[in-house]
Amino acid sequence: MVKKLHTTAKIDYSRCIVEDRLLQIRDQNASSELVLTTAWAITIEPKTSPKVLGLIRELSATDPIPLQHVKRLQKSGKGDLTVILCSAKLMNEEELIDKLNGGGIAYSTMSTLDVPAHCPPTKAMALEWGRLHWPLVWKGNTNDQILAEMTFDMAQIELHLSMISKTSTTTTTGLPIVTAIVDPELKEVIAVSSDSRHEHPLDHSIMKCINLVSSAEQKSRKDKDVADYHYLCSNYHVYTTHEPCTMCSMALIHSRISRLIYLKRSPLTGALNPKSGEGYIVHDHRLLNSKFEVFEWIGEDFCVPDIDPSTNA
Repeated sequence: MVKKLHTTAKIDYSRCIVEDRLLQIRDQNASSELVLTTAWAITIEPKTSPKVLGLIRELSATDPIPLQHVKRLQKSGKGDLTVILCSAKLMNEEELIDKLNGGGIAYSTMSTLDVPAHCPPTKAMALEWGRLHWPLVWKGNTNDQILAEMTFDMAQIELHLSMISKTSTTTTTGLPIVTAIVDPELKEVIAVSSDSRHEHPLDHSIMKCINLVSSAEQKSRKDKDVADYHYLCSNYHVYTTHEPCTMCSMALIHSRISRLIYLKRSPLTGALNPKSGEGYIVHDHRLLNSKFEVFEWIGEDFCVPDIDPSTNA
């Protein structure tokens, strides 16, 4: 049973389709592939567990490797408990020791353990991974949970898709590829750009749109301290007519967007859909340090011109 936390949208969880019009694009094989990550563990007496659980809550807020699926406390010899504190990517041994000492947490041993980096899609696999490595907490299909936590403002989504669709059909120069970058919180369009690689080979619509955001940011940051800086497109949504190529997809990874919706798949050159191009699935690649949501519009409301299949959008 999926616990619906945020969304009020109609979701077909078996097919990963939202409101009959948005198809979730992800690496469906990734969650079935066992990937291990290194975590810090300590051995404590049971009476120390309340303090340790408080520390775990604090560390989880900034841990780059979410470990909510990992069972944190496990009985060990002589009545002690082995506790998974955080991933080894969060801090080094010296930093962790300082954190433990600062919290007055007594422990007998400290070590690193390899634990599953994510929860598998089935309970049977969760039990098997737990038997082989470290016990996991099973809360149901993880992707169902991810979809249930998403928000979908369909009116805004359709508004922006309509705009880029109309622009692509009326453009008279360059390829009919159009991109819009939107602040979903303010419901504000930050930048809109069309393709102009006829002027420069790198002027894909997405690259130009990111550059427009960069120019606007530079103006707004003139009177700000460096401490106020953040990733260029952090948490922004991107709407584009054609599934982006590898170059543009990587640029979006570096810009830290949170969601992309495209209208037309690029079967030969796309870098997001598992069936496109070389099947890179850049936005959901386990070796990259950032990810973003991707949806393909499968409704019939918006049309965009066809382009040469070999074109990198």
